[in-house]
Amino acid sequence: MNDFLNSHALQEYVVSLRRELHQHPELSMQEDWTCGRICEELSALGIPYELAGEKNVIGRIAFGPGKKLAIRADFDALPVQETVDVPWKSTQENVMHACGHDGHTAVLLGTARALLSMKNQLHGTVYLCFQQGEEAGQGADKCVEYLKAHGGVDMAIGAHLLSILDTGAIDVGPGLRANGAGIFYIDITGKGGHGSRPDLVSNVLTIACDIYQHLIAIPSNRLEAARTCVVSPCAIQAGQRYNVLPETARLEGTFRFSGDGDGKILMDMIQDTAERIAAIYGGIAKTSFETMAAYPVVNDPAATAIGQDAAMACGLRLLQLPPTSASDNFSEFLHVFPGFFCFIGSRSDREGTSGVHHASDFDFDETAMLHIVRFFCDCAERILDKT
Repeated sequence: MNDFLNSHALQEYVVSLRRELHQHPELSMQEDWTCGRICEELSALGIPYELAGEKNVIGRIAFGPGKKLAIRADFDALPVQETVDVPWKSTQENVMHACGHDGHTAVLLGTARALLSMKNQLHGTVYLCFQQGEEAGQGADKCVEYLKAHGGVDMAIGAHLLSILDTGAIDVGPGLRANGAGIFYIDITGKGGHGSRPDLVSNVLTIACDIYQHLIAIPSNRLEAARTCVVSPCAIQAGQRYNVLPETARLEGTFRFSGDGDGKILMDMIQDTAERIAAIYGGIAKTSFETMAAYPVVNDPAATAIGQDAAMACGLRLLQLPPTSASDNFSEFLHVFPGFFCFIGSRSDREGTSGVHHASDFDFDETAMLHIVRFFCDCAERILDKT
């Protein structure tokens, strides 16, 4: 490992970028400033880049003929009001980097800078994939299309900061690591009326509550236990007054699945459940869906072995956590190319913060970012080694 990877200059560069990005969070598919800042930094490093789709930025470092490696970092933020009081606090009302994507982006730019210092050790091409819209299930498909159009890659890798794990730990294992996921919207229509005469209406509140109870029972009652899944209705919207029974209601939520093809099975079950229950009460339910992660995250065993060797060489402590019901559409990369997705510990000890992702007091240990830079560079060296 070269001296630059252990330098204070690299640590300072990555931390400074992360804090700048943290101050300027942008929601999924609205990341104009962030996209421009990434392009600006790549230009300063002398790295050519192109846009894939709207705002996905693909940088390319060519070390001559050889294998090709893609490294992904997402860069969108969340609709969360930050409560952590730090000098680099979000400047945007109700928008916050509450999942570590600012760190991911700073890490990949730091990795780019470090890889340039390793040009005499590498042979091949590294694609730096800065992905927009991950929190909304967007971006990954455009990055994959771009890579396929340029001949594909031999391996695709990605990492996510995980603040419930201690800094210095890494979960990089073969096989299933995270679920596929989607969103459902159920719009219910019935007959409204006076709160004193529920017998005269088709009560959409009753319909919504009954649909809710049946949806959460799908994992235990409709699928065998080995086909793990989660169906989570998370919002019910209906009514505006205490004595008026409304005519419409909306039920929203997510579904998550671990088996290829199970997403379609769950969508059919959710739609059938909603329609049948609504009909019982004399109402109508129309269901629509959005894809968050079309596939589960499944790591290639050979690629994972490279990641494990790199992790140990970097002094990281290997863990083998159970697969998570959370999702990440990096799965679209792994559906096409061999590779792996891993979780790297970054537990924060900053006062007033938590390691709960998507929470208003979320934070992570910034020293973990340099661990990921070193890890990515070690992986690149193993995959693109000139020898």
